[in-house]
Amino acid sequence: MSKKFKLSEAPVDYGNYPERMDPKTERKVSSPENPYAKALRGGVSDVEKLIGSRFKKVVDKLRAVTGINDLSNRYVMSQLVGEMMGYVRPIVNIESRHKAELERLAIDLALDITEVEEDWYKIEALLNRAPINVSNFRKKKEEEPKFEVPTSFDVEELTDEEKFELEKAKRNIINAIVQGSAKKGHYAFQMPNVKAKLDAINPSLYGMYSKVMAINDLLYFTVEDMIEQMSQTGSGVAGKTQTMSNDDDDENAPEIKIVAEGLFFPILVHEIVKGIEEAKGKYGLPEDPEMAMKVMGQTDVLSQEPMQLRIGPELVEKIKFALPAEIFEPENKGLISFFQTELYSLPAKEFLDVISDVVSENDAENRKGMKKFSDLLKIAKNKKSQYDKSKKSTDSGDDEDEEFGSFLKGLDL
Repeated sequence: MSKKFKLSEAPVDYGNYPERMDPKTERKVSSPENPYAKALRGGVSDVEKLIGSRFKKVVDKLRAVTGINDLSNRYVMSQLVGEMMGYVRPIVNIESRHKAELERLAIDLALDITEVEEDWYKIEALLNRAPINVSNFRKKKEEEPKFEVPTSFDVEELTDEEKFELEKAKRNIINAIVQGSAKKGHYAFQMPNVKAKLDAINPSLYGMYSKVMAINDLLYFTVEDMIEQMSQTGSGVAGKTQTMSNDDDDENAPEIKIVAEGLFFPILVHEIVKGIEEAKGKYGLPEDPEMAMKVMGQTDVLSQEPMQLRIGPELVEKIKFALPAEIFEPENKGLISFFQTELYSLPAKEFLDVISDVVSENDAENRKGMKKFSDLLKIAKNKKSQYDKSKKSTDSGDDEDEEFGSFLKGLDL
């Protein structure tokens, strides 16, 4: 009876799934201090629904891969973790003979997934080339900035502290979208054309990738102490990405360089996609560089990544569902990047309102969010049209539309 009562009181709706998150993870998900509870209008309820939905999908994925219909038994999970660890060396051994080929494939896949053009970024992909250096990771938040208390109060005017909190919330949402988008790279090896190329290298790769990725996803929900330790120390990190200004002297070189590292192929694709999405996400930072640095000091922290990975994929799904269907038509490939920069450029309060509308279970709020997306898409289509016209002019040697000559012109990294 006590067990039944305890399950009915669980804050996350597990439905008829016997699997459960680590109680410590569950408490974080259901805490009002969760950064996403503070960012979304629906608060804890929205966070629980989004992460609860993601958890079930992760469980379903692992069930399908392993053929095990109940993953709630600790012994079963212990066996699967041992199996996952046992695959690492064989994967690395196989890939070591095909590094250059797989690195090129990872770049091509990431460009296709993100719908960006090859000349927008200089991408360096490193497949298990060296131990990942975590020394430059920001492992914990910087000290909270102090703001002066205003001498007079105007209910219509936000204080500097209130503006800062809104920018933090906005940045947290964007970071989760970045991680959620990067998950598309996580499982890109399952695409039929990619699987065929991998099978040509070694048919056993696909099965090993499938299990390693699926088991790893579930661990983010079930072993909180281990995830915390990794987040605090950087130990066990299997991938890394850095976006930076490109110091290439060639005036035609891309302005942004992305260096992505991965222990093996699916992680490398994930990290390249993440780097590209992070570059787009810079459009969401405050215009004031000092404020931007203060915001990132609180949000762009290794310890925040586990929660981003838990909620991000569902945020991306909600956004995708709310987008006009035309954005997914083949002739509009690449339009999503222009839409994203318009979305991220919205003022913090407006951005948070539209994301809250999109994830809401209220039909009227959903329609409001979808209308805003439709309005932004019109702006994005116009800008993409001007960019395409500019690119065509540049390719033909005509510089009349220099203003739109670079999609990323003026982006300060």
